[in-house]
Amino acid sequence: MLKNERQQYILQKVKEEGRAITTELTAALGVSEDTIRKDFQALSKAGKVIRTHGGVLKLDNENVDLNIRITQQPLVKKALAAKAVHLVMDKHILFIDAGSTNLSFAEQLPHDYYGTVITNDPSITLQLCSHPNINLVMLGGSVDKTSRCITGINTINQLESLNVECCLLGVGALSPENGITYPTQEEAILKQTIVRQSKCVITLATKNKLGKVTTFFGCNISDMDYLVTDETDERILHEYAQSGIHVISVPMQAAEVSPSPLRNAAV
Repeated sequence: MLKNERQQYILQKVKEEGRAITTELTAALGVSEDTIRKDFQALSKAGKVIRTHGGVLKLDNENVDLNIRITQQPLVKKALAAKAVHLVMDKHILFIDAGSTNLSFAEQLPHDYYGTVITNDPSITLQLCSHPNINLVMLGGSVDKTSRCITGINTINQLESLNVECCLLGVGALSPENGITYPTQEEAILKQTIVRQSKCVITLATKNKLGKVTTFFGCNISDMDYLVTDETDERILHEYAQSGIHVISVPMQAAEVSPSPLRNAAV
Protein backbone atom coordinates (compact mmCIF):
# COMPACT_ATOMS: atom_id res chain seq x y z
CA MET A 1 0.00 0.00 0.00
CA LEU A 2 1.34 3.42 -0.96
CA LYS A 3 1.87 6.18 1.60
CA ASN A 4 -1.09 8.25 0.40
CA GLU A 5 -3.34 5.19 0.46
CA ARG A 6 -2.17 4.35 3.99
CA GLN A 7 -2.85 7.84 5.23
CA GLN A 8 -6.31 7.91 3.64
CA TYR A 9 -7.04 4.60 5.38
CA ILE A 10 -5.95 6.16 8.69
CA LEU A 11 -8.11 9.25 8.16
CA GLN A 12 -11.13 7.11 7.31
CA LYS A 13 -10.66 5.05 10.47
CA VAL A 14 -10.36 8.21 12.55
CA LYS A 15 -13.49 9.61 10.91
CA GLU A 16 -15.50 6.46 11.67
CA GLU A 17 -14.14 5.59 15.12
CA GLY A 18 -12.75 8.86 16.45
CA ARG A 19 -9.24 7.44 16.84
CA ALA A 20 -6.60 5.19 15.30
CA ILE A 21 -4.23 3.03 17.32
CA THR A 22 -0.65 2.22 16.27
CA THR A 23 -0.75 -1.49 17.11
CA GLU A 24 -4.08 -2.02 15.31
CA LEU A 25 -2.82 -0.30 12.16
CA THR A 26 0.43 -2.26 11.99
CA ALA A 27 -1.57 -5.49 12.04
CA ALA A 28 -4.18 -4.27 9.55
CA LEU A 29 -1.73 -2.75 7.07
CA GLY A 30 1.25 -5.08 7.52
CA VAL A 31 3.77 -2.29 8.11
CA SER A 32 6.10 -1.36 10.96
CA GLU A 33 5.20 0.84 13.90
CA ASP A 34 7.84 3.31 12.73
CA THR A 35 6.02 3.66 9.38
CA ILE A 36 2.69 4.28 11.13
CA ARG A 37 4.29 6.84 13.45
CA LYS A 38 5.65 8.71 10.44
CA ASP A 39 2.17 8.70 8.92
CA PHE A 40 0.77 10.04 12.18
CA GLN A 41 3.41 12.77 12.24
CA ALA A 42 2.59 13.84 8.67
CA LEU A 43 -1.17 13.90 9.30
CA SER A 44 -0.72 15.79 12.56
CA LYS A 45 1.54 18.37 10.91
CA ALA A 46 -1.12 18.86 8.22
CA GLY A 47 -3.68 19.59 10.96
CA LYS A 48 -5.84 16.56 10.14
CA VAL A 49 -5.45 14.64 13.44
CA ILE A 50 -4.15 15.11 16.97
CA ARG A 51 -1.24 12.96 18.15
CA THR A 52 -1.68 11.15 21.42
CA HIS A 53 0.06 8.31 23.25
CA GLY A 54 -0.19 5.21 21.08
CA GLY A 55 -2.19 6.74 18.25
CA VAL A 56 -4.12 9.73 16.92
CA LEU A 57 -7.50 11.28 17.67
CA LYS A 58 -10.10 12.98 15.52
CA LEU A 59 -9.79 16.74 15.26
CA ASP A 60 -13.39 17.91 15.56
CA ASN A 61 -13.70 21.67 15.04
CA GLU A 62 -17.31 21.76 13.93
CA ASN A 63 -19.42 24.29 15.81
CA VAL A 64 -22.92 22.89 15.26
CA ASP A 65 -25.95 25.18 15.44
CA LEU A 66 -27.90 24.87 18.70
CA ASN A 67 -31.16 24.19 16.84
CA ILE A 68 -29.53 21.10 15.33
CA ARG A 69 -27.90 19.96 18.58
CA ILE A 70 -31.23 20.11 20.42
CA THR A 71 -32.59 17.43 18.06
CA GLN A 72 -29.60 15.12 18.54
CA GLN A 73 -29.99 12.35 21.18
CA PRO A 74 -32.71 14.16 23.19
CA LEU A 75 -33.57 11.09 25.30
CA VAL A 76 -29.93 10.54 26.23
CA LYS A 77 -29.50 14.17 27.23
CA LYS A 78 -32.69 14.02 29.27
CA ALA A 79 -31.44 10.94 31.15
CA LEU A 80 -28.07 12.54 31.90
CA ALA A 81 -29.76 15.73 33.06
CA ALA A 82 -32.15 13.85 35.34
CA LYS A 83 -29.22 12.15 37.06
CA ALA A 84 -27.30 15.39 37.48
CA VAL A 85 -30.22 17.24 39.06
CA HIS A 86 -29.73 15.20 42.24
CA LEU A 87 -26.14 16.45 42.49
CA VAL A 88 -27.09 20.13 42.76
CA MET A 89 -30.15 20.27 45.03
CA ASP A 90 -28.00 21.27 48.02
CA LYS A 91 -26.02 23.83 45.96
CA HIS A 92 -27.40 27.36 46.10
CA ILE A 93 -25.13 29.33 43.77
CA LEU A 94 -25.28 27.47 40.48
CA PHE A 95 -23.79 28.35 37.10
CA ILE A 96 -25.37 26.62 34.10
CA ASP A 97 -23.13 26.92 31.06
CA ALA A 98 -24.58 27.18 27.56
CA GLY A 99 -25.33 24.00 25.62
CA SER A 100 -28.11 21.67 24.52
CA THR A 101 -27.52 19.09 27.29
CA ASN A 102 -27.42 21.83 29.92
CA LEU A 103 -30.66 23.22 28.48
CA SER A 104 -32.18 19.80 29.11
CA PHE A 105 -30.84 20.02 32.67
CA ALA A 106 -32.54 23.40 33.16
CA GLU A 107 -35.81 21.93 31.86
CA GLN A 108 -35.67 19.30 34.60
CA LEU A 109 -34.57 21.48 37.50
CA PRO A 110 -37.44 21.15 40.01
CA HIS A 111 -39.55 24.18 40.87
CA ASP A 112 -38.68 23.68 44.53
CA TYR A 113 -34.97 24.31 43.83
CA TYR A 114 -33.93 27.33 45.88
CA GLY A 115 -30.92 29.48 45.05
CA THR A 116 -29.19 31.76 42.55
CA VAL A 117 -28.73 30.48 39.00
CA ILE A 118 -26.28 32.27 36.71
CA THR A 119 -26.08 31.47 33.00
CA ASN A 120 -24.67 32.70 29.69
CA ASP A 121 -27.45 31.06 27.70
CA PRO A 122 -30.63 33.01 26.80
CA SER A 123 -32.55 29.75 26.21
CA ILE A 124 -31.73 28.56 29.73
CA THR A 125 -32.72 31.97 31.12
CA LEU A 126 -36.14 31.76 29.47
CA GLN A 127 -36.60 28.18 30.66
CA LEU A 128 -36.01 29.18 34.30
CA CYS A 129 -38.09 32.37 34.34
CA SER A 130 -41.10 30.50 35.75
CA HIS A 131 -39.20 29.11 38.77
CA PRO A 132 -40.45 31.03 41.83
CA ASN A 133 -37.50 30.26 44.12
CA ILE A 134 -34.64 31.09 41.75
CA ASN A 135 -32.77 34.38 41.69
CA LEU A 136 -31.91 34.37 37.98
CA VAL A 137 -28.86 36.15 36.57
CA MET A 138 -27.88 36.22 32.89
CA LEU A 139 -24.40 37.41 31.98
CA GLY A 140 -24.01 40.10 29.33
CA GLY A 141 -21.72 40.16 26.33
CA SER A 142 -21.62 39.27 22.66
CA VAL A 143 -24.03 36.69 21.22
CA ASP A 144 -22.59 33.73 19.31
CA LYS A 145 -25.33 33.19 16.73
CA THR A 146 -24.38 29.54 16.16
CA SER A 147 -24.22 28.34 19.77
CA ARG A 148 -26.79 30.92 21.00
CA CYS A 149 -24.59 31.70 24.00
CA ILE A 150 -23.26 34.92 25.51
CA THR A 151 -19.49 35.21 25.25
CA GLY A 152 -16.63 37.70 24.91
CA ILE A 153 -14.43 39.77 27.21
CA ASN A 154 -17.37 41.37 29.06
CA THR A 155 -18.72 37.92 29.93
CA ILE A 156 -15.31 36.79 31.17
CA ASN A 157 -14.92 39.93 33.30
CA GLN A 158 -18.28 39.26 34.94
CA LEU A 159 -17.36 35.64 35.60
CA GLU A 160 -14.14 36.68 37.31
CA SER A 161 -16.16 38.57 39.95
CA LEU A 162 -18.21 35.48 40.90
CA ASN A 163 -17.78 32.76 43.50
CA VAL A 164 -19.75 29.81 42.15
CA GLU A 165 -20.70 26.91 44.41
CA CYS A 166 -21.29 24.53 41.50
CA CYS A 167 -21.24 24.75 37.71
CA LEU A 168 -22.63 22.65 34.88
CA LEU A 169 -19.79 22.94 32.36
CA GLY A 170 -20.54 22.61 28.66
CA VAL A 171 -18.04 20.50 26.72
CA GLY A 172 -17.01 20.26 23.10
CA ALA A 173 -14.76 17.22 23.27
CA LEU A 174 -12.89 15.42 26.02
CA SER A 175 -10.17 12.81 26.33
CA PRO A 176 -7.91 11.71 29.20
CA GLU A 177 -4.80 12.68 27.23
CA ASN A 178 -5.92 16.08 25.92
CA GLY A 179 -8.45 17.23 28.51
CA ILE A 180 -11.57 19.21 27.61
CA THR A 181 -11.17 21.08 24.34
CA TYR A 182 -13.21 23.51 22.25
CA PRO A 183 -13.39 24.62 18.59
CA THR A 184 -12.67 28.32 19.30
CA GLN A 185 -10.12 30.05 21.51
CA GLU A 186 -12.72 32.47 22.85
CA GLU A 187 -14.89 29.61 24.06
CA ALA A 188 -11.91 27.85 25.65
CA ILE A 189 -10.93 30.97 27.62
CA LEU A 190 -14.51 31.37 28.81
CA LYS A 191 -14.58 27.76 30.06
CA GLN A 192 -11.24 28.20 31.83
CA THR A 193 -12.73 31.13 33.73
CA ILE A 194 -15.87 29.20 34.67
CA VAL A 195 -13.80 26.32 36.06
CA ARG A 196 -11.48 28.65 37.95
CA GLN A 197 -14.40 30.40 39.69
CA SER A 198 -16.29 27.20 40.61
CA LYS A 199 -15.86 25.02 43.70
CA CYS A 200 -17.56 22.02 42.06
CA VAL A 201 -17.57 21.21 38.34
CA ILE A 202 -20.14 18.84 36.81
CA THR A 203 -19.98 17.80 33.16
CA LEU A 204 -22.76 16.07 31.24
CA ALA A 205 -21.29 14.42 28.14
CA THR A 206 -22.89 12.07 25.64
CA LYS A 207 -20.51 9.23 24.85
CA ASN A 208 -19.82 10.46 21.32
CA LYS A 209 -17.84 13.33 22.91
CA LEU A 210 -15.51 11.00 24.83
CA GLY A 211 -12.13 10.24 23.31
CA LYS A 212 -12.43 13.25 21.01
CA VAL A 213 -10.29 16.37 20.72
CA THR A 214 -10.61 19.76 19.11
CA THR A 215 -8.20 22.68 18.76
CA PHE A 216 -8.24 24.81 21.92
CA PHE A 217 -7.57 23.57 25.45
CA GLY A 218 -10.10 24.42 28.14
CA CYS A 219 -9.14 22.41 31.22
CA ASN A 220 -7.77 19.09 32.39
CA ILE A 221 -9.99 16.08 33.01
CA SER A 222 -9.00 16.24 36.69
CA ASP A 223 -10.56 19.73 36.95
CA MET A 224 -13.97 18.03 36.84
CA ASP A 225 -15.60 16.71 40.00
CA TYR A 226 -18.33 14.71 38.23
CA LEU A 227 -18.68 13.28 34.74
CA VAL A 228 -22.18 12.06 33.89
CA THR A 229 -22.29 10.06 30.65
CA ASP A 230 -24.18 7.34 28.82
CA GLU A 231 -20.91 5.52 28.11
CA THR A 232 -20.97 2.05 29.73
CA ASP A 233 -17.65 0.54 28.61
CA GLU A 234 -15.74 -0.03 31.87
CA ARG A 235 -12.36 0.31 30.13
CA ILE A 236 -13.22 3.74 28.78
CA LEU A 237 -14.80 4.91 32.04
CA HIS A 238 -11.77 3.79 34.05
CA GLU A 239 -9.54 6.13 32.02
CA TYR A 240 -11.57 9.04 33.39
CA ALA A 241 -12.16 7.69 36.90
CA GLN A 242 -8.44 7.20 37.51
CA SER A 243 -8.01 10.98 37.17
CA GLY A 244 -9.78 11.30 40.53
CA ILE A 245 -13.19 12.38 39.25
CA HIS A 246 -16.55 10.77 40.02
CA VAL A 247 -17.87 9.05 36.91
CA ILE A 248 -21.58 8.30 36.75
CA SER A 249 -22.65 5.97 33.97
CA VAL A 250 -26.27 6.13 32.82
CA PRO A 251 -27.08 3.00 30.77
CA MET A 252 -29.74 3.95 28.25
CA GLN A 253 -31.11 0.41 27.91
CA ALA A 254 -32.02 0.67 31.59
CA ALA A 255 -32.61 4.40 31.88
CA GLU A 256 -35.16 3.93 34.65
CA VAL A 257 -32.61 2.10 36.82
CA SER A 258 -30.55 4.33 39.06
CA PRO A 259 -26.91 3.83 37.98
CA SER A 260 -24.05 3.47 40.39
CA PRO A 261 -21.21 6.04 40.38
CA LEU A 262 -17.72 4.80 39.58
CA ARG A 263 -14.88 6.33 41.53
CA ASN A 264 -11.17 6.13 41.02
CA ALA A 265 -9.35 2.95 41.93
CA ALA A 266 -8.23 4.31 45.30
CA VAL A 267 -11.81 4.65 46.54
